Amino acid sequence: MFTAVDRLAGDPRPDGAFGSADLMSLHVGRYRVLHEIHDRQVRVNVIHLGRVR
Repeated sequence: MFTAVDRLAGDPRPDGAFGSADLMSLHVGRYRVLHEIHDRQVRVNVIHLGRVR
């Protein structure tokens, strides 16, 4: 799971991610990663890591 989060730095909008232009959700196995994207500063903030029920 942490590898997938690390890859968000190079590709903040990977295939399979969904959401709006600046707030996206990505399923990684049994977990969901909610992250915020700031294009001008090239920053990805992981807001929440949680299990999908």
